[in-house]
Amino acid sequence: MKRILSIVLITMALATVAAQDTAPVRKVWNNGTIDYIPLGTEFRLEAENWNPDTGSIFYTYNSGASTEYTTPVVLDEEGQFTLAWATHDVWGTVSNTKSYTGIVDGTAPAIKFLIEGPVYTDEAGVVYVTNQTGIQLFGEDELSGTEHIYLDTTESGTMEDVLGDGFVYLTDREDGAIYAEGYAVDYVGNVSETLGAYVYLDTTAPTVHIDIDVPPVETSGVQYISPFTKISLTAQDELSGVDAIYLSWNGAEFARYDDKTPIIAPEKGSHTLQVFATDKLGNSSEVSELVFSTDLRLNPAELYLSVGSQTGSNSTTKAEAEETATPQEPAPIGEK
Repeated sequence: MKRILSIVLITMALATVAAQDTAPVRKVWNNGTIDYIPLGTEFRLEAENWNPDTGSIFYTYNSGASTEYTTPVVLDEEGQFTLAWATHDVWGTVSNTKSYTGIVDGTAPAIKFLIEGPVYTDEAGVVYVTNQTGIQLFGEDELSGTEHIYLDTTESGTMEDVLGDGFVYLTDREDGAIYAEGYAVDYVGNVSETLGAYVYLDTTAPTVHIDIDVPPVETSGVQYISPFTKISLTAQDELSGVDAIYLSWNGAEFARYDDKTPIIAPEKGSHTLQVFATDKLGNSSEVSELVFSTDLRLNPAELYLSVGSQTGSNSTTKAEAEETATPQEPAPIGEK
């Protein structure tokens, strides 16, 4: 009677490492050409209606010595192997010769990440991103390849398979600390280490301030300041920090303000000062504007003579006055 001899591969169940619906499954996987097998898988040789009194099963592993098969054998070496086996009857006749080639994969993917878009890392290693920053996890696997990438950015413990989704963006999230973690699984069920890190979402631009050291005076709808008034430009940002302040005088192109010292108007007259600030991620504030004049001109005072009469009526006469030299402009406030 013809005996049917076959190989059975037995993989052990893998303990759950995440939410139940994402628990990795150890399995034999074929890429269309060859089987990939988890490290630690046992192989068993079986024949239909086998009677051990009539013969034995012998096998060779990678062309090694012929060994009689008695119990399941563990595949404990990574890499490609060839297994050959046959039956030997009690008279020494060899038949039913077969062979099998597979690849044992015991190495989990190496999980890594890519960042696309604005990102800033401060001196303490804190990473800041915006909702325009894309984060992509990927697994490098030299054998069976990466089948799943699981990611959680909500600290809920629920992992989502994001393999093939491209970059993930932190939209509809509030500014501040966000903990993201993920891991990769290859096609035979090997699980990578979990990669986790805090990132800080920063979508808020700095606040910018224009301060003057002497209060302005407003008359006829025009704001006047002293030509010697010192103007200070400051900005604050609670997350990634202020990167730069930019200013423009009278509609000119904005220029980076790096002096960090108070400024004064470039010349006497009417001026418009516009200022905005950016943070380390490029978030830009609204433009703040100060419109003012340093050319405060008072109307001349005239002399009027008012003469009373016995009847109680007054007679007022404008006196003719001589022009005299205009005194020098006053020194800046606080100076003599």
